[in-house]
Amino acid sequence: MYVVTMTELETMKVDFEREMTSQERRFLGTPMSHISMVIRMRGPISQQSLRMAVDKMLQTYPIFRVRVHRRNDGTELLTTDGAAEVPVKVYERMSEDYWLDVLNVEHSIPARPSAGALTRFILLKGEDASDLIMFCHHTICDGRSLELALREVILHLGEPDRVPPKMSTPPAHTPEVFPQGIKQSRIKSWFLRKLNDKWQNEKVLFDEEDLRNIWEAFWSYSRYEVESVELSKEETQAVLEACRENNVTLNSAVTVGLMRARATALGEYGRKVRTGTAVDTRNRLTVEVGEAAGLYAAGIMFEFDYKHDKPFWENVRKYHETVVKRLKDNDIFGPILDQFEIDQSLFDGLLYAMIGHLVKPEQSRYEKISDFAGREKGMAIDYQKKSADRVPDVLTTNLGRLGIPETAGDLTIDRALFTPSAPLLMEIPAGVATAAGRLTVTINYQDKYFEQERMQRIAAETRSLLKNIGNI
Repeated sequence: MYVVTMTELETMKVDFEREMTSQERRFLGTPMSHISMVIRMRGPISQQSLRMAVDKMLQTYPIFRVRVHRRNDGTELLTTDGAAEVPVKVYERMSEDYWLDVLNVEHSIPARPSAGALTRFILLKGEDASDLIMFCHHTICDGRSLELALREVILHLGEPDRVPPKMSTPPAHTPEVFPQGIKQSRIKSWFLRKLNDKWQNEKVLFDEEDLRNIWEAFWSYSRYEVESVELSKEETQAVLEACRENNVTLNSAVTVGLMRARATALGEYGRKVRTGTAVDTRNRLTVEVGEAAGLYAAGIMFEFDYKHDKPFWENVRKYHETVVKRLKDNDIFGPILDQFEIDQSLFDGLLYAMIGHLVKPEQSRYEKISDFAGREKGMAIDYQKKSADRVPDVLTTNLGRLGIPETAGDLTIDRALFTPSAPLLMEIPAGVATAAGRLTVTINYQDKYFEQERMQRIAAETRSLLKNIGNI
């Protein structure tokens, strides 16, 4: 990135428009596909200064103010043309955990993809500390994008006269920019074509009114919960030093720590642990994207045989060795190719088959949605049942040490809490981030799918393990 002059800024074209990718589209019709980051800070901040800082950030990253436009041919665009303003809301900070109550309020507001905005900023102002929340639909961003946007906002808050950096329009995350040699196997392509053909015979298209119905029904049924593990600077440093001594990454230690914590709290799985790790793909593409915002994410998934009769660090080293071997382009990008071959409406069908029964008789699309969800047989029902067996037990998204400054003007950053979306059947989706030298791990879930007491026990064991890692 480079800094532009004010003259350039005044004439800068910031409109954004491109076709939505299949990877982005799969999240669009899902009422639980938001990701968020909470920045805890100290110092003066007003709604006006935050509004100005957000607007400047949007000069650099206009993707955060797009809406979805459906063309006559059925293709869908992400465009800033006619998009609603990105909201900036301010509330009184009622408690240390009030941010979670606010997140649930935001979750309950149905998205309107055709109008936007798919991003919101919320400031919880307190006397001693304030929480700045960026709440964004997964369709247009990954965890790294939240970091990049919030860094710009905080820098603008600290320096009100700062000129927004200019970014060239980044390429979409499509197979055209994936590493050379990434391609779908003939057998997999044949299987996906058969899947699509079968879906055509029972296909149901769901629109924005259907989305509003299922959104309202789901969020009146379930609550989004987060159990956080927050370490001090000294505790964070101790974890990092232990990782260095054992020649493993922090992510490997945290992931295996979550496995151990779960076993200690609830008992062993009795099988191999299905584990996954999200991967930032920006440095793996065939084109330079730099610090682009958007959905630039892939991942690896495999089964890990945790040996409970072996020392913790021996398990971590074994896991780390496996991850290093699996961090190959084929393993990372291969599964994404499926999303570019599957009929996009099938992604909606899978969701409505799972939670469509929650829609109430008084809602406008009750008959349509309940009839579809009530099918005893069908492609969407069968595929959804088979997919449930492949859901990871533990999935970590580790953003590492964030590029957010510890101070900006009169502001001091305390920590960041990264909260990924919580897939309904995934027991431990964990968000990991380090800001101001403090590590935070969040365990995210829906309370109607996993009991709070159960998840609190896992978090307590994780907290104990990380805080006493030097004695393990």
